[in-house]
This record gives sequence, C-alpha cells and structure tokens, in this order.
Amino acid sequence: MGEFKMSKNNNNNLLENVWVVRLISLLVSILLFGYVYSENYGLSTTNRNDAISTLRSETISNLPIQINMDTDRYFISGLPETVMLNISGPESVIVQTLSASDFNIVTEDLDLLGPGRHTVQLRVENLSEELTYQIVPSRVNVQIEEKVTIESSVDVRFDADAVNDAYISKEPILNRESVIITGPASTVERIDRIYVRVPSENEITSTLKGTYVVQVEDEARNKLNVVVEPQEIEVQIPVEPYEKTVPIRLVQTGTPVSGKKYQLSLARTENVVLTGNQKLLADVDEVVVEVDVSAIRSTVAVTAAVLPLDLAGTDVVPKQVEVNVTVENTQTEETSDRSNQTSNTSNNR
Repeated sequence: MGEFKMSKNNNNNLLENVWVVRLISLLVSILLFGYVYSENYGLSTTNRNDAISTLRSETISNLPIQINMDTDRYFISGLPETVMLNISGPESVIVQTLSASDFNIVTEDLDLLGPGRHTVQLRVENLSEELTYQIVPSRVNVQIEEKVTIESSVDVRFDADAVNDAYISKEPILNRESVIITGPASTVERIDRIYVRVPSENEITSTLKGTYVVQVEDEARNKLNVVVEPQEIEVQIPVEPYEKTVPIRLVQTGTPVSGKKYQLSLARTENVVLTGNQKLLADVDEVVVEVDVSAIRSTVAVTAAVLPLDLAGTDVVPKQVEVNVTVENTQTEETSDRSNQTSNTSNNR
C-alpha cells in the first residue's frame, strides 16, 4: 500500500511540471512576438518618422521664365532665358515636387508696368507651402517696348563674278517677295537692310538653288534682334550661257557685171546671237555677211554665210542669212540700151 501512494504523488508532480513548461513556453512566445514586432513595425515607423522630419535642399538649374504680359502688344528685352531655383523643406515634399515638376517661374504682371525700363520680381507658382525657395536671380532689369510689325522686300546678295566668263547669272527668283518683321519699335527703326546671302564657288556654270536665312542688319552691319516670318526663303539664280545680240553688216564682194549696180538688203533676220566668253565678246558690235555679186544680172535672193569670229569658244546663230540682191542698170548701160533701140529703128526704116 505504501508503494502505491508514492506512485500517485509522482504523477501529480509530473502534471504540475507540464503546466509549468507550458506557462514558460507561452511567456517565451510572447517575448519572441514582441521582439519580432518591434524589429519590423517599430523600425518602419521610425524610418517614416525620420523621412517626415528630415530636411533637404535641392538646386534646380535651367528653368525657363513664363512672361506674364500681353506679348501681342509688348516686346520685352533683358530677361534671361533661364534661372536657377534653390528649394528647402521636408525630404518627402521635395521628392514629390521634383517628380511632378508642375511648378513654374513667372514674372509679375508686366502689363501693369507699361513701356519703359523696369526692375521685375520673379516668383514661383504651384510650389508647396512647406517649402522655402530662392530664385537666382530673383530680380532682373528689363525694357518693355511697344511691338511693331512691318512688311519688307528681301534683297539677294550674290557674287556674280563667281560665274564662268562664258555664262551669265539672271535675276534671282524667290519663292516669296517679302517677309514680316516684328520687334521693339526702337529696333525696327534701325533696320537698314534685309537680305539673303547666296554662297558660291568659282567658275559657276549651272543654276543655283537653295534655302537661305533672312538677315536683318542696321547701318553698322549689326544683326538685329527681331522676329522674321518666314525665317528662311528659297532662292533660285538662273545661270545660262552668255549671249549677245549684234546687227549684221552686208558687204558686197566679187566683180559686178558691167553696167549693173546692186543694192543689198536682209530678207528676214537683221541680227545674230553670239554666245561665248563675254569678255572676248565685249568689243564685238557687229558681224559681217559678204555677198558675191559676180554674174548676178537681175534681182535675186541669195543665201550668204555669216563670217566666223576669230574668237575661241564663240558661236553664231544663225550661221547663214537670206539676202535680197536688187540689180539696176547704171546710166551708161541705160544710154547704150537707148542707142541700140534707135539704131534698130533706123534700120527698120
């Protein structure tokens, strides 16, 4: 009986130990859970709080300026094309701002200022109120003027001496005769010449064609800050063989028939066209056509050749012409004819 009681007590101790182990396991689990939670969620919360509380600065370069002005009426000069912006504030706000890029650099209302010289304040639009900023430069000196628009013809600058001596350049052909120029009144008043320059090489023998930028200059050859519409013009400069028209001089040759006299005249063509080196042809004022009247006894039309010029590379068109040869009796021939008629009459009697 004693041994039986001892066994019962041992079982009770065993059961109590199991519950102790379970309780200890539960406590360990709770501790582990707390540790893991703090490592994951507690750290993330700390990071978020750090991101919210961390301050940051950024510099943004090459930002264009939006002009708050009636640009159809006024023209502004002196305003830089771009400015630099320094921003500071919470890092999260700066990251969002840089990503969206929906802010703008603008001027004050320039229409309220009117024409003249002014110091203009620049500001930023659509920037979070949590950020501070500085624009560099924040103030600029500008000049506002009334905008003027004129229409003007365009000259063509071309070196005609670059054309080969056997060719000549004709009047330029432009795809439009005039351009529209817009700018501040003080600048438009200074305009002295509006042109396009056609570059060329030496010994040009064919037509030139291209698109060229319109140049606007003052009397001192300074390029002027104006808007030109269109900015480019198509130009064609015809280059053709040099031609010169000269008259024909008729020259009688050969031995005239006794008692006959001749009068020469051109039937149709009175001039010929010469082509060739214009320097060589500069002194040529006429061409000669010789008509041989030997054996011509009555009025007739003959074809005669134009004498060739002793000039290299020169051509003549036409090379032959039709000449009317009118034949008349001289006074001696007429007297002889009358004597013959009288003699014949006496013999008949």
